[in-house]
Amino acid sequence: MTAELARYDAMCRAIDEAYQIDEVKDIRDKALALEVYSRQAKNIEAERRACEIRLRAERKAGELRRQEEKSKGAAAPSVPPQGGRRPPTNDERRKELGISKKQDERWQKLAAVPQEDFEAALAEPGVPTASGIIAKLAEKRSKPMDSAALWLWGRMKDFERNGILADDPDRVWAEMADHMRADMRRLVPRVCEWLNQLEASNAEQGNIGGREAARNSVCRV
Repeated sequence: MTAELARYDAMCRAIDEAYQIDEVKDIRDKALALEVYSRQAKNIEAERRACEIRLRAERKAGELRRQEEKSKGAAAPSVPPQGGRRPPTNDERRKELGISKKQDERWQKLAAVPQEDFEAALAEPGVPTASGIIAKLAEKRSKPMDSAALWLWGRMKDFERNGILADDPDRVWAEMADHMRADMRRLVPRVCEWLNQLEASNAEQGNIGGREAARNSVCRV
């Protein structure tokens, strides 16, 4: 088991450090062979690890392919570099790599999945699949975001972006007019109470950080 984990970590590092698609595809092909062998041997844990390696490699290959397309699109497609040849078409590039159009498109879709969502999908029970990960992203994007959630997130980010959290509260208070201070005295306690309820709700959902925040929550005016 220790040797398998070491090999898994080494392959993950190799994928992260790779900058050539051929290199990543070679890792992907080896992981696929291990995946098939593990499935035949009914070694579920080994199959899952090999599957994760394959998906990571496919996602990295998709990232590199997207970079290729972006750099090719930035240049004039009809004018080859001086002394060089024109960039290969998509079909020519796929033939060079030994992949199909379907694989190329799927890998680039995997690359479009945010890292956080990708890692969460790999952590779920069972053996992950590329199609399942891509489908979850499509479902997530199709669901409209609640306007109140977006607004609150934006205001919290504004505190950080505008440097408010690093400013001196006494200085900011001193800069306010009397009617502004009156509104602050009225609204701050209500806002603090609402935020404390948000923290408590976060804790009830099993978020460790939420529990800690709820225990330490102190909102004074």
